[in-house]
Amino acid sequence: MKAGIIYADREIRAGNAAEPEIGPREVLVSPHFAGICGTDLHIYRGEFHNRVRYPAILGHEFGGVVEEVGREVRGIRTGDRVAVDPIVPCHSCPACLTGHSNACVTLRLLGVDLRGGFGQLVAVPSACVYPLPENVPMEHAPMVEMYGLGHHVLRRGEVQPGETVAILGAGRLGLSVLDVLCHSASPSTAIETDMNDFRLERARQLGAEHVLNVAREDPVERVMDMTGGVGVDCAIECVGHYHLFGTQEPPLGQAVRMIRNGGRIVTAGLGEQLSPVHFKTLVLKEGRIIASRVTLGEFSRAIRMLSKELLHPDLLITHRMPLGRIMSAFETVDREEPGTIKIVLDVRDAVSGG
Repeated sequence: MKAGIIYADREIRAGNAAEPEIGPREVLVSPHFAGICGTDLHIYRGEFHNRVRYPAILGHEFGGVVEEVGREVRGIRTGDRVAVDPIVPCHSCPACLTGHSNACVTLRLLGVDLRGGFGQLVAVPSACVYPLPENVPMEHAPMVEMYGLGHHVLRRGEVQPGETVAILGAGRLGLSVLDVLCHSASPSTAIETDMNDFRLERARQLGAEHVLNVAREDPVERVMDMTGGVGVDCAIECVGHYHLFGTQEPPLGQAVRMIRNGGRIVTAGLGEQLSPVHFKTLVLKEGRIIASRVTLGEFSRAIRMLSKELLHPDLLITHRMPLGRIMSAFETVDREEPGTIKIVLDVRDAVSGG
């Protein structure tokens, strides 16, 4: 079969790979579309040597059609359209046994630790597949994982209708959170910050009442002005690797100063930089910092919202490219071009180059 294979740091291209064999509780999926995620980019840059062994087939945001079903699988048939949850927990560690399988000690992900959706066939545990309604285009299947992340972040932050929410970072994750927030959680005010005007305009289109360019204005001062000096109920950090302007604090530090007394902070960014936090401010506010990692059963919610056309994947998907151009696609993401948010690969087309 053809697959997008990473051979070394910053070296990924379409090549040949052996077709996978499935176990009794697995299904064989033929991915149609797969998204390039921030984690894929970190792997491409060589930041996952402790987990990813080259050559590897990445891609953990994907959907496709079931081609074969293991002998012990029930309720799934050949030809079913599915979205794939990439999380494969052990189900036996303390985290799993207490309902936190997304924090499994030995958590494995399809497309990171196991073969993923950049191949034309992939073996998937049957528990990881979710039926995709006919009215949801297969091209939108990669966004199910992103919107699942959005749901999980908001659940972790205990966001309630009518609350004020600031989202720091208008990248793939931040905009996915915003889309879910504005069309399921009914905030009274949604604020989005970023340094990229293109992304901020997309945030406005998705429903953000206020957008702030951190390269031109201090986000903490502006948020406090907007809330009459009170602060927001919840601040969600989706920046990851950050750039600072002037005397601004890192995003997590900004979030501490943005929240109201008794407010919450959700941190979901995966940057490698250290983030200083003024803990005296946090203590005096009796605020909470809550971490959010991947998803925990939110795929069905994301699929239902897509089926109801409540979400806006076409505002996030800025590029559609064939698998044969996977190197060009990764180079585009790596350059962090202003007009790039989400790139979706057509996995069926491994021939088109460029």
